[in-house]
Amino acid sequence: MGETTMTDLRSASATPRGPGLRLLAPEDVSRVQGAALDRLEGDGVVPASHEAREALLAAGASEAADGALRLSAGLAEEAAARAPKRVALGARTEELDVVLEPGARLLAAGGPAAPRAQPPAGGPSGPATLEDLEAACRLADALPEVDVVAGPPLVTAPLGDEGARLAEVVCALRATRKHVHVMHAVGAATAAALADMAGAFSADEAALRRRPPLSLLGGPESFAAAAVLAVRGIPVGVLVAAPSVRDAGRGPTAASDPSPADVTEALVAFVADVLAANAAVQALAPGAAYIAPVWPALAGLPMTGPAAATFIAAATQVLTHAGLPAAAGAFATSAPAPDWQSCTDGSFAALSGGLAGAALLGGAGTVLGATAFSPAQLVADAEIFSWCATIAAGIEVDDETLAVEAIKQVGIGGDFLGQKHTRRHMKDVWRPRLLDRAPWEAWVAGGRQGAAERAAELAGTLLAGHEAEPLDADRTATLERIIATAGL
Repeated sequence: MGETTMTDLRSASATPRGPGLRLLAPEDVSRVQGAALDRLEGDGVVPASHEAREALLAAGASEAADGALRLSAGLAEEAAARAPKRVALGARTEELDVVLEPGARLLAAGGPAAPRAQPPAGGPSGPATLEDLEAACRLADALPEVDVVAGPPLVTAPLGDEGARLAEVVCALRATRKHVHVMHAVGAATAAALADMAGAFSADEAALRRRPPLSLLGGPESFAAAAVLAVRGIPVGVLVAAPSVRDAGRGPTAASDPSPADVTEALVAFVADVLAANAAVQALAPGAAYIAPVWPALAGLPMTGPAAATFIAAATQVLTHAGLPAAAGAFATSAPAPDWQSCTDGSFAALSGGLAGAALLGGAGTVLGATAFSPAQLVADAEIFSWCATIAAGIEVDDETLAVEAIKQVGIGGDFLGQKHTRRHMKDVWRPRLLDRAPWEAWVAGGRQGAAERAAELAGTLLAGHEAEPLDADRTATLERIIATAGL
């Protein structure tokens, strides 16, 4: 056996094998899904937007006197069956394309766009600039564990400034070759411009559907945008219900975890919302790629802690059973900077989501309740992710890995250094970049550097030495023209 650096872990992290984490027994998965379907048929959902209401009515929902829309279990299940089980996410560089499917366990840098940025070397955060955003996306591009750039990671202007939102997406597209996940609220006009920007990377509409370079993930406030993008073949993951109907927990800033009963109630309400949202999307664009946005805050739960990790694992299990790939907000922490707390928060949630079969684990690099982005935290989260993904991939047991023939050839007293089997697998061992396993004396002689300091140092090194392949002049001009003519 030999060693594997984190650079070699892309194939391992994308392999859906291993025993997995099953918080719910199979019969309980069916009970939760059944309770969610009963909720849609009984209480229904109160749409948060006119667009969501019209789409649900088009899906076959009936309107009640109280304003709620009721959707039959059969319609919701048929819509889930129409949604693709595998969602392709194209990248600017084709070899960086990824596929979301149960157990893919891919990593997204960033989450809901953060308004503040921390310096690569650490220290207090300040209002984010386009330079900070460019650096965040470039760092994500440099880290081989990162598959998707979400958010984009930083927001540089008030959320109502849709022109600034488009400029931020262009900044991300220029700074990374990887797929870009848009997560801040956008309106229909902005979504139309985003669709045109995505089309600038494709030869035609068919190519755009095969390899969409952009996608959208958000709450009910993003449904109008999702309605535009889904018709163009761009993957979306949104909700439909008004927060007062959906929220069952204590909110993302709760000081303590909600009770197990609160989590179960939130889980049922959230699954119902996801099934309704997918039905609405499928009514607008049959066969549209839908991604379930499993972020605890969207269910009214704290972003971190046991309740959040439990919710991520259970919701992923139920929605995967329903046939929808899940994008889980695993890397979210209330810690102010990269430290023991931030890494503990990320480790437990990422392992829970990864073992449960999440297609994508997001939020990497965020701190302070997702209000700030930290380059050092992104580097640390990449290492945490690679560890968790390796565990979730499980142990492959076959004739090759058992190596019985090699053992027989070596015999008693021999060694494996000259065996072809050893050469084939000499890079199969996970090796950290940040965790220090040196003896005490060596650690002291090296300046007693901790993992956080090593993460900051590596972030600075990567930012100093990495540049993504630049966009060509024609494509850059096309993107700038789209922004200029969007009227935002």
